Amino acid sequence: EAAGLWDESQQILDTLDVARILLPAAASHSLPLLSTEMGFSQPRPHRALDDADATRQLLLRLREEAVALDERLKESMLALVAPYPWPVARFFADALTAPNPHPEPADAVRQESARRGRHAGLPPDDPAAVAALLRPEGPLANLLPGYEHRESQLQMLLAVAQIQARGGTLVVEAGTGTGKSLAYLVPAITRSVRHKERVVVSTNTHTLQEQLMSKDLPSLREWMPWDFKAVLLKGRSNYVSLRRWRRYLAEPCEEADELVFKLKVLIWLNTTESGDRSELRLHGREEVFWTRIASDPMDCVGIHCTKEDCYVHRARAEAETADIVVVNHALLLADAEVGGGLLPEYDHLVIDEAHHLEEAATRGLRQEVDGPGLIALLERLAHGLLHELRKQPHLGASDDAFGEAVPQAIGAADRVAELFRIADVWVAARLGEAERREDTVRITPMLREQTGWEELRLSAENAVTALAVLDGSLRRAVAGVREWLGGDEPDQGIRELEMIRGRLEASLGVLDEAMLRPDANRVYWFSQVSRAENLLLRAAPINVGSLLRARVYAERRSTVFTSATLAVGGTFDFFRSRVGLGPEIEELILPSPFDFYHQALVCLPTDLPLPEDEGFDLAVEELIAAVAGRVGGRTLALFTSHRQLRDVHTALKQRVDLDEVLILGQGIDGQRRSLLKTFEEAERPLLLGTSSFWEGIDIPGERLSCVIVVRLPFPVPTDPVYAARAEQVRDPFSQLALPQAALRLKQGFGRLIRRSTDRGAVVILDNRILGRDYGKAFLDVLPPASRYVGPG
Repeated sequence: EAAGLWDESQQILDTLDVARILLPAAASHSLPLLSTEMGFSQPRPHRALDDADATRQLLLRLREEAVALDERLKESMLALVAPYPWPVARFFADALTAPNPHPEPADAVRQESARRGRHAGLPPDDPAAVAALLRPEGPLANLLPGYEHRESQLQMLLAVAQIQARGGTLVVEAGTGTGKSLAYLVPAITRSVRHKERVVVSTNTHTLQEQLMSKDLPSLREWMPWDFKAVLLKGRSNYVSLRRWRRYLAEPCEEADELVFKLKVLIWLNTTESGDRSELRLHGREEVFWTRIASDPMDCVGIHCTKEDCYVHRARAEAETADIVVVNHALLLADAEVGGGLLPEYDHLVIDEAHHLEEAATRGLRQEVDGPGLIALLERLAHGLLHELRKQPHLGASDDAFGEAVPQAIGAADRVAELFRIADVWVAARLGEAERREDTVRITPMLREQTGWEELRLSAENAVTALAVLDGSLRRAVAGVREWLGGDEPDQGIRELEMIRGRLEASLGVLDEAMLRPDANRVYWFSQVSRAENLLLRAAPINVGSLLRARVYAERRSTVFTSATLAVGGTFDFFRSRVGLGPEIEELILPSPFDFYHQALVCLPTDLPLPEDEGFDLAVEELIAAVAGRVGGRTLALFTSHRQLRDVHTALKQRVDLDEVLILGQGIDGQRRSLLKTFEEAERPLLLGTSSFWEGIDIPGERLSCVIVVRLPFPVPTDPVYAARAEQVRDPFSQLALPQAALRLKQGFGRLIRRSTDRGAVVILDNRILGRDYGKAFLDVLPPASRYVGPG
């Protein structure tokens, strides 16, 4: 094209788009992996001629896939693509009308995997007998693929079985490679099956959920002597709403990407049983399109909803009959916040990735008010919804309330707009010029005494008063309609009004509390993700431990907390203090079975500048380049600063000595999932990542040979929640900052050695670990690996 040789009349069809439509469940849509999966040759991947020929073969195979689709599905797809001239539409218009060489394929017969004979009796009740299931002489040892005897796994299994039998609380740190999933799943299954006591397993990440649901639980279901039912339950927005999908499907597509998404969903809905978005592997703007079809309370038909036409209802109905229910921390905490109803009743709780519990609770209980978003709701009321509702007959006494609410909504919108205009100026005056991903101003008692606050407070008072008056009118209007309807279900307009009123009430509560009546156990701050974004007012609890204890643990017969990183200095004191646990809990620290002394090397360069020195970034660049060049990529560099990551990424890209290395930067070359996939597939990758890459990454073998820790991962002292918590302890550094950073370093180290055959090095560039008194706390949390201390 640059040479002027491209024919403008030619159109481009991307086989990646077609593959994502026709093969939504494929593990990867990369050309080499698809060529292997679909059985055609690509002898030399990433060579131009071979890639071109593989693309040709892939296009022909994809066309065959389209031709072989179900005839009713093809009719729906043809109707969808017919109006559009885009290449992807033309491809499907042609392929879907081609004759099918196998017009009547035999119906697929779903076969259950062969199950071993089930015991007629019940599982054992004795914890020692439960633990014996995984002993070398036990029944599972010869059946589970890849079984290895791990003494630490048996100790954890026995401890979990005992706590579930007698009740209580257990905290277990199980080092990498322990096999903690089986150690809590086996006793949980036997307890649930024998005593009909449901067990909920909560994780923080989707990665662990997928491991449990696609690997561990199916394997146990195959080989355990007793049958059981396990289901995955997610929050509502993870499921597709068929009502919303049908409306969205009928709307014209604005662009080719939207058509690709609709085609992809059409094919997926033809096969999915769960309606869970994780099956779709959404990319890029598809995340935005998903919000148009995700299940939403506003579209819920309440008592008229059935499991036949609602995936959310279906998932919850399945959970009601399950022995094991797998959820994430967010749903666990949401259920606790609303007093139950989102999860089925359960007796035992296992919290995996428990080191995230405080953070997840803080995030789940956080509230926020978005000024423009709140104004948009008020304008929807004033200029649309209330007028539409007043046209409906038989509103009875509600008609007056609707009439009063229109000018009240207009007035409230003006007051809220004025509040956020003043807040914008107030926040801007207190922000520095430093470029950060997110700027925050915490509303402290001291700031409430300064010049300028009174104007902001008075404006907030006016907005709160206006919203409260409007809330009163909306309550009367809704009550009147409900009374007139009796027990009948209201129409969409009334449900939308109820939803908007609920959101306005929540915003009113946050504004009133944050600006006028602050709670001593909550922190309030204004947040601006970037200078071009809206200003947000946020509120979060300072101490979540008491809330967790009262709402999550109190009613459980037993609760097990586990993670590879919970203990600091050989104790759980820090973890217990953060999540509301008392001294009565039982504790267990199990070392990793890996031979770290022979498998891992910790390198501590002594000749690098301190992180605050001007020459540190250049030294980081040089050392990362030297390591990546020497080991042929296969390196993960962990940063604590997005700014530093971008600067080092730019510098590394300009180095000719790294021409053979594929340099990947988080937020620059893609996001977490796509970057990890590229890292695993590339020959010489170097990945620069920040917070989300410090844990939850499992890249075994030679694919990852070196982890570089750029700086010790201390929390940001100006973070509003951290700063508020720091004010409540005697020594913020030793009681908060140091334990958090030590656990984070422990997680970063854990990225390297994932199997007993792995080998590699961890390089820590922050020599404060050697030169400061607190350095020993970091060294003590690391596994007992070989160590090099000297010039870099």
